[in-house]
Amino acid sequence: MKTYVKDNRVIIYELIRKPNKNAYFRVKQGVLVVTAHPRTTLHAIESFIDLKFDTFYQKIKESKSKEPDDIITLQNKVYQLVVAQGNFQYHKDETSVYVKSRSADSDHIKKRIYALELQKMIEELMPEISIKLHEVGLTSIPMKIKYLTSKFGSYHKRHHEITMNSYLARLDLIYTKYVIFHEYAHILVFNHSKDFYNLLDKLMPNHKVYQKDLKKIAIQ
Repeated sequence: MKTYVKDNRVIIYELIRKPNKNAYFRVKQGVLVVTAHPRTTLHAIESFIDLKFDTFYQKIKESKSKEPDDIITLQNKVYQLVVAQGNFQYHKDETSVYVKSRSADSDHIKKRIYALELQKMIEELMPEISIKLHEVGLTSIPMKIKYLTSKFGSYHKRHHEITMNSYLARLDLIYTKYVIFHEYAHILVFNHSKDFYNLLDKLMPNHKVYQKDLKKIAIQ
């Protein structure tokens, strides 16, 4: 391990030499992992670290607060994540999620599980949600699931579809319900005007509680 100090802040980095054409920088469990060609000089590597210091430092800070690789949270419940080699499939019991995966990357595995779990959550909610949508003249539209880093959902006016953040699978079901109503409300009122919130009041009278909670949650 090596260290790079700037403005009394320290970045710990691990240098791995491989015959890559380019150097790669990634943050893992509080350490900046640098993969570079044997001929790439230490000066060049540390010059790039200096250039991107604030970005790397923030990512390292965030990574330290992440849950361990062998833990997964689903609907606000913590499970042990048990991974074995094989074609992707998973099941869970009261304490653990058992996964077969050809990838050993825990982030990749978790994101696949989030997407599948969120799909189940949406299917569970839609019969109730559809009734409320009908009351304001709305019908169901296509819904995509993706892992987003800056928002919990979005309505795409051009394609007339909603994208839901698979990260919602980590949270209580009520937050997925709120995001669905929020994005459907944008079909009738595209901005966040008074008319928008009046419509959201009709769809989900207590929505302000969940909107406030989500603003405090940092997507990791």
